[in-house]
Amino acid sequence: MRRRSLRLRFVLIFGLGTLLLSSLLGTLTYFGVRDVLISQQQQTDLQQSYVNAALIRNTIYTAPLTLDSELLSIQQSADSTLLLNIHGQWQTLTTQTPFIDITAAAMKATRQGHVTTETRIIQSDLDYVVGIPVPAVQTEIFEIWQLDGLENNMRVLLLIIGSAALFTTVLGASGGVWVSRRTLRPLVVVSETAARIAGGDFQTRLPTTHAGTEVEQLTGSFNTMVDQLVTKLERDARFASDVSHELRSPLTTLAMSASILEQHRDELDPAAQQSLTLLSAEILVFQGLIEDLIELSRSDAGANSLTLEVIAITELTRQAIRSVRRRLGGNEPMVEVDPRLEGARVLVDRRRFERIMANLIDNAQLYAGGTVAVRLTTEGDHVTLNIDDAGPGIVESEREQVFERFFRGRAAHDRSVVRGTGLGLALVREHVKSLDGEIRVTTSPEGGARFQIHLPLVETPS
Repeated sequence: MRRRSLRLRFVLIFGLGTLLLSSLLGTLTYFGVRDVLISQQQQTDLQQSYVNAALIRNTIYTAPLTLDSELLSIQQSADSTLLLNIHGQWQTLTTQTPFIDITAAAMKATRQGHVTTETRIIQSDLDYVVGIPVPAVQTEIFEIWQLDGLENNMRVLLLIIGSAALFTTVLGASGGVWVSRRTLRPLVVVSETAARIAGGDFQTRLPTTHAGTEVEQLTGSFNTMVDQLVTKLERDARFASDVSHELRSPLTTLAMSASILEQHRDELDPAAQQSLTLLSAEILVFQGLIEDLIELSRSDAGANSLTLEVIAITELTRQAIRSVRRRLGGNEPMVEVDPRLEGARVLVDRRRFERIMANLIDNAQLYAGGTVAVRLTTEGDHVTLNIDDAGPGIVESEREQVFERFFRGRAAHDRSVVRGTGLGLALVREHVKSLDGEIRVTTSPEGGARFQIHLPLVETPS
């Protein structure tokens, strides 16, 4: 079989890559605009439904015999379908019975006095149903709005997006032709090097040449890409290994204990009770892992919102420690406060600050014999929180790694020692960064580890 030329492959990669990216961007744009338009239309329809409900209520009050004409007038002006349940009797001007497509849950909620909305698709038609209770006249009003009017606009938008995607694809292919003509010869070396890397030789790199600025830039970019790829592969491999290790035991325990829990609880023997205790402990580990993963995912996506407050740092720290101890148990660590910090305030999210303290204290309890003291000092316009534990400390080579996800030190695979998920300190760093702070690990005066958190002060202590 005849092999395609390198130039053709280059052009195809540029063209298809551009097509994929433009199609993805176009798809996101299309559905994003569609959702916005539908949301705006639904909001407009909901407001109009309130107005129409008020008109119907007044008609029933003052002139019930003219209700049909009022409904007809509303439907013609609003281009909607009205369905009324007056004293348990359904009334509509249409020959069909659209209420059969309204869910029972919506009917029940409206009957109980709640305004309900639902979006439904019937025979490819998109409808928006608003249910409004009018208890004053013992009536439930359902108004059905058709959203098909947006389809024409969306078809025009889709045509524009498709044309733009085609145009950018042509531009990408043209760029591939131009680039391939200039880089064809050096790309032979790139292709051979890439083939060796694909074969598993991750030590291979492109040699540095003097063939021109473009080739040197390509060489540097390629080697940087390989370095990042190797780093990512190693991180992903460590992630997969640690996650599978952490989940295997809890899931196995859940499966074994589930068979015991299926028996009648009143008939549990001591062995079953022990299994139940074990199951509960493993569920906590599993829940902690899931919660941490969700928290990190939200942080990566920028979906974690901040509720910032100006709070006295000393009182905030004491409250956070008391809250943590109520959940974790044990003795409350000693709190030492620099007198200059009396009245000093910080701008923080209370929930995140408490989560920081909880993770650090929990980490000390799991790995370092508990927290010895929490010391607050001031450094210029920043406050420093020193959380000291009773452990052996953290070696200098691991003081940055401890904040990496799923890193748990040398005892990472000893289940009898390590019960955490390796995400607690990673979450701490993310939360501290969100508060414009910094965190690092040093050695405490007692010989254990000291986690130092630096936060900016709102008011400089006098």
